[in-house]
Formats: sequence, C-alpha cells, structure tokens
Amino acid sequence: MATCPKGHESETLDYCDTCGSLMTGAPTAPAAPAPVTATPSSSPAVLCPVCSTPKTGRFCEEDGYDFLLAPPVTPSAPPSSTSSPSPVVAPVVAPVAAWHVVVRADSTYFEVIKAMGGEDAGTLAFPRFVAERRFELAGQQMVVGRRSRSRGVTPDIDLVGPPEDPGVSHLHALLVPHEGGWAVVDLDSANGTYVNDPSANPIDPNVPVPLRDGSVIYLGAWTALTISSP
Repeated sequence: MATCPKGHESETLDYCDTCGSLMTGAPTAPAAPAPVTATPSSSPAVLCPVCSTPKTGRFCEEDGYDFLLAPPVTPSAPPSSTSSPSPVVAPVVAPVAAWHVVVRADSTYFEVIKAMGGEDAGTLAFPRFVAERRFELAGQQMVVGRRSRSRGVTPDIDLVGPPEDPGVSHLHALLVPHEGGWAVVDLDSANGTYVNDPSANPIDPNVPVPLRDGSVIYLGAWTALTISSP
C-alpha cells in the first residue's frame, strides 16, 4: 500500500482512496490535443459545360468549347419515364431592339492603314468593288470574323470574300447587348479593332466598348461596320 501526502494509506496509486489527494509521483493527465484547423480548399475547377473536362486554357481540350465566348449549351433530354417530368422554364431575357450593322469598304480607313506601314503594307490594294452587306443584330452575341472550315469557325457576321480583307481575323470581334443597345469586344485580334476614329489607338482586347446609333467599327485593312438603331 502507498501513503498519501496527508498520511493516509491508499490501495490506489493515483488518488488517495481516503481523502482524494493526488498521490506523490502519480502520473498527470495528458494534455488535450490541439484543435485541428481546417485547411481552406482551393477554388473549384471550371468545367466545360459540354463534357465536364476541367478548363486549362481558352478552348476545351476534348471538344473545343470556347470558354471566352461561352456560347449557350443545350442540355441533353432526360431519359423517358412513366411519369411526365415537370416542364423546365428558361429565364426570360429582355430582347434588344432590332439594331443592324452595314458592312462596307472604306477607302479613307484603308489609307490610314497603309500609312501605318508594316511588312505587308506595300502589297495591299483597295478593292475595286465591294457590295454593302447588312446584318440584323440579335441574340446574346454576334461573332465578327471570317469562317474557317479547318478551325470550325462560323461567324454570325461573316466577312469572308471575295474580295477577301486579309486583315480580318477568323475570330476578330464580338457584338453583345449592352444597356439597351450594343457593345463591341475585340477578341485579341491580330490587327486590332477601332471605334469611330481609325487613327486613334485600337480598343483594348476583351473589354466591351459601348456603341451608339451611327458608331463605326473599323477592322482589317478596309472594312467598316456602321451600327444603326431602329
């Protein structure tokens, strides 16, 4: 038997079974473990809405989906069942009034481009005739460029020739609804996009620039797009 500090004999070695005093040399209770702090998780990966592949760049590696343009994806129909599913109601987006754009060749802009110089400036020639083309602006976006079968590019406003403006990129610009009207976004094109003043600096890529009735978008070597409201 052991003796506690107060002189009592105790059969237990941790606390005296007579007075409850801590026995001399008794082990102390282990310290409580430190609380575990949760490590914040990283931001969730952006997935392709078509195939759910994680985003690694502008285009999906599996199906070529363009994360920048982000065209809407129609979900596949659910499998049929004995009970009729509840109808899915799509959000209603207020339509923008029917603005339109007229595409033409602008000789004044062409001379500005030639004066800027560049390795291809001497080979440029203003076309003898370019028929004006008119496009209605509708939907959530209108891609401006030149179609390419090999790249799978089919712009809404297709500026393919003849005559072919060599300065227009396949994916050159984007027209999007903006505050009751429209805005233009340069898609990091090779030769830039200008609004109203072709002698000024090109607009910044991937930044919407509001347009008004009569605004003119210059791109390529001679192409001008005049925006008109209803």
